[in-house]
Amino acid sequence: MKTVVIAIPSLHRPDLTARCIESIQKQTLSADEWEIVVIENEAAAGQVLPDPLPPNTRRIDLPTNEGTTGSINRAVAATESRYVLLLNNDVELASDYIATLVAALEDSAMLGFATGKLLRATQRTHLDGAGDAMLMAGAGYRLGHLDCDRGQFDEPMPVLAACGAAVLYRRGVFVASGGLDADFFAYLDDLDLALRAQLLGYSGIYIPSAVAYHVGSATLAALPGSPKKEALHPRVVEYITRNQLNLLVKDYPRPVFLRLLPRIVVYQCLWGLFALRNGALGAYLRGLRAAFGNRHAMCEKGRELMRWRRIRDNEFLERLRTSEQQIYDWQQSLPGPERSALLTFYFRLFGKP
Repeated sequence: MKTVVIAIPSLHRPDLTARCIESIQKQTLSADEWEIVVIENEAAAGQVLPDPLPPNTRRIDLPTNEGTTGSINRAVAATESRYVLLLNNDVELASDYIATLVAALEDSAMLGFATGKLLRATQRTHLDGAGDAMLMAGAGYRLGHLDCDRGQFDEPMPVLAACGAAVLYRRGVFVASGGLDADFFAYLDDLDLALRAQLLGYSGIYIPSAVAYHVGSATLAALPGSPKKEALHPRVVEYITRNQLNLLVKDYPRPVFLRLLPRIVVYQCLWGLFALRNGALGAYLRGLRAAFGNRHAMCEKGRELMRWRRIRDNEFLERLRTSEQQIYDWQQSLPGPERSALLTFYFRLFGKP
């Protein structure tokens, strides 16, 4: 059995996949200990990683696009290993990335996942993210996203979640948590998985000495309300809106949800205004409609989840509060003009976590 299976979803970008695999071939972890599985969505349309495949690499061809979630679940089901690396094909890994994260998980059985410092591939002096955090209102944020890397995230720290672009999961935790939820398809599926791992009593860790370079989608805004904007694609607004609400209904214990409902309502109003200002109101409304249509399925999943969780409401709430504190501290560390207007308003209204 391999130590690590590396699951790489792909959709018509064999050039990115090839560069990603090239960085894996240079890993300090012995080649005997890892295997790459490339999941080619819409493979029938061509534009897939060509044969012959690189060493230790196999390909799963899917006739349709099953999204990030379905792709990775297929790779996990088709393999055996102690750990699973969720890896986007637009990521290149430093040579010790996998070995460093494996060592971190080996140190503690209660660590469910580990992630490293993601730098922007096109601007390597700037962060893509230093672990993921979440407001108690249910909105996910990538810590340090688009900031100049000045060493401000150079200490290991616990994190509530990790970007699915390059996160190492203990396989047992991935499976016990139910894997990625296919109903999410893409966006916030990694946050949903991490929350379920947290409900099982596991935690995550950010290891800055593990470095990767992420091209990243050109579709997602840097930060809602931030002046450091990238293009915002309506489909992303739709998916984020839908999946934020899916996640709240599914992963929050009911007493926690009711206690945080004022924050949730305020944040959703702010997010809706952000979508409106960016010409994506229609996408926001489609996301709301989709979440409303999913509510019964998510409620049922939530009831099942609450039956096997291992932490109480107050501990889950404290984990959320700690994560929101990380977002607050990050924002306070930035010069005023670089802070998110949305988050500034949120914290002005609700105060320091």
